[in-house]
Formats: sequence, C-alpha cells, structure tokens
Amino acid sequence: MQMFFKEGLARIGKFSTPHGDIETPTVMPVINPNLNFLTEAELRSTGVQAVITNSYIIKRTASLEQEALKSGVHKLINFNGPIMTDSGTFQSYVYGGIEYNNKEIVQFQKDIGSDIITILDIFTKPQDSYSQAREAVYETYKRLKEVNTEDAIIAGPIQGSVYPDLRIESAKLMSEAPYIPVGGVVPLLESYRYSDLVNIIVNSKLNSDFSKPMHLFGGGHPMFFAFSVLLGIDVFDSASYIKYAKDNRVLYTEGTRNLKEIRDFPDWSPLFNKYTPVELIKADEKTRLKLLSLHNLKAIFNEINEIKERIYENTLYQYVEEKSMAHPALYKAYIEMMKHDITPFWNISLKSPLYFFNKETYNNAFIQRLIKFTEKYIKNGNKTILIGKNEWNHGFPVSDDILKTYETTNYNFLIEWNDIFIPVELENTYPVSQTVPSGITYPDYRDNYIKWLKTINDNMSFYDSSISGTEKIRDYNISKINEVFHFQFNTESDLFKNSDKIVKSKATGHIRNLKRGEHIIGTMRNDGFLTLSIYGGKLLNDILPFPESRVIVSDDSGEFNSKGFNVFFKFVEDCDKNIISGNEVMVTSDSGELYAVGHATVSGTEMKYYHEGIAVKVHEGIKKL
Repeated sequence: MQMFFKEGLARIGKFSTPHGDIETPTVMPVINPNLNFLTEAELRSTGVQAVITNSYIIKRTASLEQEALKSGVHKLINFNGPIMTDSGTFQSYVYGGIEYNNKEIVQFQKDIGSDIITILDIFTKPQDSYSQAREAVYETYKRLKEVNTEDAIIAGPIQGSVYPDLRIESAKLMSEAPYIPVGGVVPLLESYRYSDLVNIIVNSKLNSDFSKPMHLFGGGHPMFFAFSVLLGIDVFDSASYIKYAKDNRVLYTEGTRNLKEIRDFPDWSPLFNKYTPVELIKADEKTRLKLLSLHNLKAIFNEINEIKERIYENTLYQYVEEKSMAHPALYKAYIEMMKHDITPFWNISLKSPLYFFNKETYNNAFIQRLIKFTEKYIKNGNKTILIGKNEWNHGFPVSDDILKTYETTNYNFLIEWNDIFIPVELENTYPVSQTVPSGITYPDYRDNYIKWLKTINDNMSFYDSSISGTEKIRDYNISKINEVFHFQFNTESDLFKNSDKIVKSKATGHIRNLKRGEHIIGTMRNDGFLTLSIYGGKLLNDILPFPESRVIVSDDSGEFNSKGFNVFFKFVEDCDKNIISGNEVMVTSDSGELYAVGHATVSGTEMKYYHEGIAVKVHEGIKKL
C-alpha cells in the first residue's frame, strides 16, 4: 500500500487490485447478488470505488453459482471495478455453520475472479470465553496458512473477541495476509460499544503490518468513521445504506432520521430539488428503496470525503473531538482513545493549530511530548523559575526584564501555558504558539502540575525581577535554539555555539537562519522547529550516536540521494525506530557515511513496513556541500 498524506495513524493511501486501484479511506457497499438494483454508474456517482459481495450466497444459489463460474463475479453483479468477496463467516455466526470448508470457499472465490478473497475465519463474539476466543484465533491462522496467498489478495481477519492480548496475537499472525480486516466487531457496533472497539482497533493496528490495508468488517455507519480512520482503519464495508432504506430511514453523517419526520432533503442529497419526503413516501416501494439507498450512500461518502480533507488539512483529530460530543457512546470512546499512547505515530507538528478544548486535551500527543521534555529540562538541579501568565502572555515575546534575568542566571525558566508550565525556550515551538485556547482555566490541574514539578526539582519559585544577576552569562537566542534542538532530537548535546550567527526576519524579528562562518546550519521554521542544511546534517551526524535520527539505505540509493533525490521505502535497509514523522533525519550508509538530510514521511516504526512511496523527502545531498 502506498501512503500520500497522514495524520497520526490516519492516512490517505492507495492499493492496487486486478480491477483497478482503490484510494483510501473508503467504503465498500455490500451488494446482495440476489438484489442488485443499483447500476455501476449510480454507485460511482455517490463515490463508490469498490464493492463487497458474498461468495457463500453465490455458491449456495445454483443459478448464481453457474453464472459466476461462467462469466465471473464482475459480470454477475454488473460492476467492473474492484470486488471483494466475503466467505460466509458472518452467516456461519448467525446460523451456526455453513456447508463448505475454508479451502473450498477460497478456491471458489478465486474461480469467479474476486479481487480480494476472504478466508473462512472463525467469528469471535464479545461474550465468548477466553479459551473460545483463543481457539478461534489459532484456527483462523491455521486456515490462512492452508491457502495460497501468493496468487491472490487474501484477506485474513483479526479475531480475538474483547481480549487485548488475543487481538495483539491475532494481528501479528494475520499480518502474513496481504489484506487485514478486523473481524468480530458487528455486535459491538450494533450495541454502541465504541470504547471496546477503540481498544480492538488500536491493538490490531499497532501489532500488524502497516504497509497493508486494514479493513473494519461491518463498520458501515458514518458516526464512527472518523474515530476508526484516526486509529488506522483504511476500508469499511456497509450494508447500512440499504438496511436503513428498507426501514424508511434517512442517513446523515451524525445519525439517521425517519423519512416521515424530515421537512426536506439536504442540498448535498441526490434527491434535493427532485423529490420531497412526502413524494417519496407516496412512491412505490421499489422506487423509494432505490432513491433512499442512493441518498444514504451519498451521506456515507460525504463523511469519507470530509475525513480525507481533514487528513490533508491535519484537522482529523479536531474533527474526532467534535464528533465525540455527538453521542455519549462516542464521548466514552474518545476518553478510551486518549488512554492509548500513539504519540510515536504523530507528526512532529501539524499544519493546523491545536484546539485546546478541555482537560482531556492535556492527553494530546503534542502536549504529552512537552510535558515529558519539561521533566527532563528541570532535572539538572538548577533552580527553576515559574513565570506566571501575568508575566507572560501567550503569543507575545518574553519581556526585557525576564530576558535580563534569564541571561544573568543559570536558572531553568518555565512559562505558564494553559495551566501547565513548559520551558520558556519553546515559546514559539509547536504547539505552544500555534494553539487556540478556550480561555477556560483549570486551577486544580495547575496546582497538581506544580506539585508534580516539585517532586522532580523542589528548588523552585515564582519569577521576581530581583533575582537577576549583574553579568550576562548566556545568550537567550542561542539557548533557545539549543533547547529546541534538544527537544527535536531527544539529546542533551548542543549544536549551536555562542560564536554562531543568528539571522532574524526583518518583518517579524523571529529567528530564521543559523550560520557558522559562511555555512548555513539550518533554518527555524514557522512551527518553531529546525530544518537542517547538509552542513547542519554533517554536524548532527558527529553529535548523535549511530543510528539515532538516521535512515540507512543501500549504497546505490545513497549515491542517488547524495545528489538531492528523495529516499524510497524499498531502498531503506534500517532506521532509528524512534524517528518521528515529519522530523529531520540523516540518510546514511550502514557505516554512518552521510548521504543527505531531509524529513521522514512516517515514523521509524512504520518505515520498516512500507515498500512503496517516499520514505524521506530530501532537502540537500552531500554532493551539494
């Protein structure tokens, strides 16, 4: 799978099938081969790229089986794009068994030309005992191993009921499959147990192969799409569009409404200005079913398109926060999501500002990085000075009095920001100056945070101008750059010297270029982090122990990258697993020879899985030095 844009574990990507590429995230509408009433043109008009149908229903219906074997599944359901087929697992769960075994149903799917073929896995229910769920995990893996995954895209579902360790184990095992659905979740979705689903998705995603598409089986309601995508789901399937239509339910991104209770269709609906709800109620059943199905599909793909746009803008997390207030079950899921540490998969910064809503925002990955760094920052034993919000206003430079005190002492200085205290040197670093605060204060959180700081360094007091020294012993700008460097590269070593030259913007006064002699070391970006030149990368290569902040490539790739060309995943031989997506990295040989500097497109954990696309967007190659 190729990834184009990402936010956390969410991504806009693409994977190929025999009948065309599929851009993700997306939804595959469920097509009943006995009730195929929408044309391909009608499906595609709503945003459909691929569909899913049931090979078990086809095989057990003689006329459908004969037609599918003769002409193929694409002609059978009149869709000339990618088709995924299910195996009958859900029917087995509902009815207690089916009359075909795994090998038979997989071979049948191959024979009818399915693009994505599902094994006959063992459906695990939320109420299953641990031993039942464990047996299902290993039997499902056994069934994956008994089919050939080399000649087709085989889907191997992750099972394990609600048991985290079994989901983790199943994810590792089923990563051998080319396509990875998360199964056994329909009962949870139907009972609004979204918080349990959050745990299942996270445990599945973090322990599977990141380079492969992940599909949430049965997750067809748009209410939970954004949560699922943020946690790493690429593909959904949905029969909800037709189920709701049969019940005269009109689907919206936030829920459903009864056809009899709405005044008009929204302007995005294919029914807008063509039919009124009253006219549709009076229409014959077949017409009403078709038109409501088209509306419902459009609602589904409206949400998918919104999610894609949010990923591109880096605002999907904010969207999930907004969504969490739409239903108590979603809010519970949001709280559960915040308990999981997916910090390593978040970019070093986002294009969008951080919205500070409430106390839950403190669990945001970017704020947790700040808090973790603050702990390291004050561990040096030096006296720590707390600068309250009355002395420092968010978005404004620190005052001349504070600068004088800073430069004439060796104290640690922390500024108050959203009721926590962080290093003053990070005043312009994401998300400190890129936050939209709510204006609501949390005095209890503030007090507890100060108590926590004192457990790390109890030599602490609030700012008082009388503590200033008489002689300048350090330069604030140099210290600021070095603390940003420490934060960005997780090191205690300094990169910049007092003799280095700082070039500031004439318009804003912000630090822009950093020079040593005639060489530019790097540039301070708008997000407050550093972009290194190849000269800066050479200095960094001498400072950081191998392989920290390094992407190791083959010699052939290194020659190419040294001329300033990007690094492709297929040439990555190894990398620092702690690389943060979007952060600066060095491209080197396995012996540490520097080829280039650039920024990583994914985290170090993800980089080891991908095989397609760009791993490092190179700024400069060593041959430009």
